Amino acid sequence: MSAEAQATPPTLSALGCPDRTETHQGEAHLAGHLPATTVALGREFFASDARDVARALLGKLLVRSDGRVGRLVEVEAYMGMDDPGSHAFRGPTPRAAIMFGPAGRLYVYFSYGMHWCANVVCGPEGKASAVLLRAAQPLGEVTLMRQARSHGQKSLRDRDLCRGPARLAEAFGITGSLNGTDVVAAQGGRKVLWLADDGSELAGRVVATPRVGLSATRGPGLPWRYVVAGSPWASGSVPQDR
Repeated sequence: MSAEAQATPPTLSALGCPDRTETHQGEAHLAGHLPATTVALGREFFASDARDVARALLGKLLVRSDGRVGRLVEVEAYMGMDDPGSHAFRGPTPRAAIMFGPAGRLYVYFSYGMHWCANVVCGPEGKASAVLLRAAQPLGEVTLMRQARSHGQKSLRDRDLCRGPARLAEAFGITGSLNGTDVVAAQGGRKVLWLADDGSELAGRVVATPRVGLSATRGPGLPWRYVVAGSPWASGSVPQDR
């Protein structure tokens, strides 16, 4: 089967969910719209070593309250002051202070003056670490993702909507305004963005590789990129499943 054929996303109805969300008082609600087995990830899930959290996040769902849903297939771990590739390597600067906890909050930063990238803070409070969300398989409200990515100017393949951290953030409408958002607790009485487990098994084995795009002084050889082998939804070089 070709990668293009493999990269056709299932509809939410195929997962036991309606294709679109319902609204109430102007808000989109997903209660009852995800499989009955779906549970939101709690604070304790994120309060571990970022490398363990990164592995565990593969196959989990990234969910936005307007119905956008993606299954994570690629992530990277960053280990704070023990990691020259981390923004927190030099301590709690104004930019990186959020990485020191508590766990379960978004760390959103602007990359190369062009793109937003989204991380989830991990580990015990006071010890910086985070997991970068690098790629996801689009599942729900793919039309909204395409609108967010294309700006009405070009047609994008579904495979390219969330394949890379900047693309993923743009597809889910994640910008600096969401920096510090708690993906565990509701914000102002509602959740905007969260992560969930629907009980699905991974489509392939988890492979650890060096992280992407780090210079020679920033730990480029550390094998802290985790990807589902053979996934057509992942970015960069993807090891094939055996």
